[in-house]
Formats: sequence, C-alpha cells, structure tokens
Amino acid sequence: MIRRSRKRITLKDVAEVSEKKINSHDFLDSARKRPQDFTRNRKMPFNQLVLFMLNMIKGSIQTCLDAFFEKVGKEDTHMAQQSFSEARDKIKWQAFRELFRIIVNLVYTGYYEKWHGYRLSAIDGSKIQMPDDIKLKEYFGTVGRGDIATTAQGSALYDVLNNILIDTQIEPITTDERTLAMQHIEELCRLPSFDKECILFDRGYASFELIEIMKDRKISFVMRIRRKFNLTIDQLEIGDHTVILQKDGHKDIVVRAVKFALSSGEAETLITDITDKRMGITSFKALYFRRWPIETKYDEIKNKLAVENFSGRTINAVKQDFFITMYMSNVAAVACWEAQSDVDEVRELKDNKYNYHVNVSHAIGTLKDRFIMALLEPNLRNRRKKITQIIFLMSHHPVPTRPDRFVPRNPNPRKAKFRHNRKLNC
Repeated sequence: MIRRSRKRITLKDVAEVSEKKINSHDFLDSARKRPQDFTRNRKMPFNQLVLFMLNMIKGSIQTCLDAFFEKVGKEDTHMAQQSFSEARDKIKWQAFRELFRIIVNLVYTGYYEKWHGYRLSAIDGSKIQMPDDIKLKEYFGTVGRGDIATTAQGSALYDVLNNILIDTQIEPITTDERTLAMQHIEELCRLPSFDKECILFDRGYASFELIEIMKDRKISFVMRIRRKFNLTIDQLEIGDHTVILQKDGHKDIVVRAVKFALSSGEAETLITDITDKRMGITSFKALYFRRWPIETKYDEIKNKLAVENFSGRTINAVKQDFFITMYMSNVAAVACWEAQSDVDEVRELKDNKYNYHVNVSHAIGTLKDRFIMALLEPNLRNRRKKITQIIFLMSHHPVPTRPDRFVPRNPNPRKAKFRHNRKLNC
C-alpha cells in the first residue's frame, strides 16, 4: 500500500498556473516573433488570442471567432478569418510547447502513481496526417500509394500510470523513431522531477546506442525485440538469461533477456537492465503489457481530440495546433483524476457489477469552452467556481469499466477523416 504524502494537482492549479503564464509580459516577449508585434490595441489582444487557440479550433474558424466574441460579451466585434490567420502567425509555435511543458512540470510537483518507486513511461510513435499543402508536403514529406499523402512523424513519451504526456515531438516523416526516442530521453533528464525512471519500448526501438544512452543516464528500460537484433539472444530457449551486448569501440552492456511463449505459441523476447531476481518471467510479461495505455492514448489524441483536424496550413500553424492538443490532453487528464475521485466516492457504497470511470469523450466535451472561459475570468473566486462546475459535470456521467475487451487494429488507417475545406460548426 502506497502512502500518499502529497495531493494530486487539481484543475484549479492548472488553471491558475496557465492564467498567470498567459497574462505575463515575459510570455508575451518569448512568444511573439518580433518586438513590435502585439503592441497596439487589437480586437483580440495577445492573451485572448492564445486562449482562443487553446480552445482547439476544430470547426469553421469564422464561426468559432463569432462564437468566441459572443461568449466574452463582444457581440458587436467582428474579426475576419484572414485577420486571425495573420495574428496567429505572429506567435511562435514554441510558445504552446512551453505551455505544455509548464503543465508537465506542475503535474509532478504533486502526488503521482509509481511502479516500485519508478515513474513508468512508454515511448511510441505514430504517423500524423497533414493537410494537403505544398509547403507542408515539402517540409514533412509524404507516404502512401503514389507517395502523395502529406504525413508527419509524431512521437510521445507517456506516463502510463498517470495518463500524462511527458514529452511529444512532431517531425518530418523521414525522422527515425529512435532519434525521437533519444530526444524524449534528453527532455526527461531535464525535468525537475527526474529521478527513478523506467521506460517501456515496443519492437523496432532496440539499438545498442539507445541502450547505451539510457545506461549512461541511469534510466531503466524494458524492450521488446525483434529477431536478428542479437543472434545470441535468438538462440536462447524460453526462460530468463543474462546476455552481454557488444559493439566495437564501446563498453560491453550486460542485459537480462526474458523469453516466454504467447498464447499464439509465438516466442516473445524482452531485454531489460532490471536485475531484481524477485521479478520472474510472469512479472516482466505483466510489466511490458503496462505499455498498452500509450496505444489508447493515441486513439484519444487522434479521434477524441482530433489532432489531425488542423486549423491552419502553415508549418507554424500545424505545430501550434499539435502542442495545443498535447496541452489540452494533459489538462483533461488532470481533470479526469479529480472527477474520478468524486466518481469513486459516490460509487463506493453501491453494489455495481462493474467499476466506473470518467467518460473521456464527455470530459473533453465538457472542457471545451468552459475551461477557456474560466481562464478569462479575472475574479479568482468566480474562476474557481467555474472550475468546480467543470469537475461536477465530468463526474456525473461515468461509464462502466468492462475488463478484457479487445478492439482490432484498423487495417486501412490512411482514409482522411478531416477535410480542410469542410469544417463543421465550432
């Protein structure tokens, strides 16, 4: 039983840190491309522009602008879509990555779940479909039949126990996933909360160089490996073994190779630096399968948060939207923690067949508009009331947790879901 010496971060904490940062002059200075940008009075000043964008523009931009001005009490104000596009282009995409990182650092100042003292995370990549634009095509590259589908390589370092994206990357499709994994590791090492870390990897990531980097930084790992990664490991029988990895010009690396049979009869092999003999094959098998939440996280990012439904067609706009989605994903995760506590408290004395959890789709829909309007509220007491109302609404529509459900992979993922010239209402 883990003793909770600290409380989890709440949505109110996230709101207050975000509001303070967005309204700071330092943030304005670092976010704008030129010192003269956002120096005159505008229909939508810098802080409101940032908040409007954080609300995730997934419909017609003009419709969203009109709805925003109505919500903030400026019904007579009109801002054209072109004016908005010109204004957003004055903001560096790195500003939204900074907001994302601020929330990551905030999350780990409070209580968070660990696995035997380790923060347990997973690294995985996913292709991100881009709008069909010549500049995006030249920058990000293409895939698919005829090599015409503009696509980026996304990658995430994800805390599988706490549903938090620790670091995310979006790069040209030619960028190797191992390269992005090394960038994730460097970002992890920079976190103030960097301590005992364990990272789970799927097939395709195993390399001597990546393992060497993690050993140097004292990061534990569990990697699923393919055949021919190491011929010595390929020849091992089912069981628990110690293997020495060697490469010319480098120090030898001792790893533990754990081989077991899947239900299909196929042999699976994991390598790790965890030497604790109290952990046997069954324990490592269970530990590796803890990486599965990163697969469902990508489902959330792509289908519930609609990351591929970009609101602009420039490199800057696409990267802005990407990190806005990552920011809102972590905001939703924090809100779900808080709402889940209320769900658990209500359900504790009920004799339900299943456990219940917060409905993520409903939670994201509840945050839409409400969270941004809370950040726009200048009165702290009123802002906190609005945040409390968000958690109340999220906790009152839970869904049952049905174990052992299986959803097959989509064999044809390239069909476009979002057409840039067919935006719905905001």
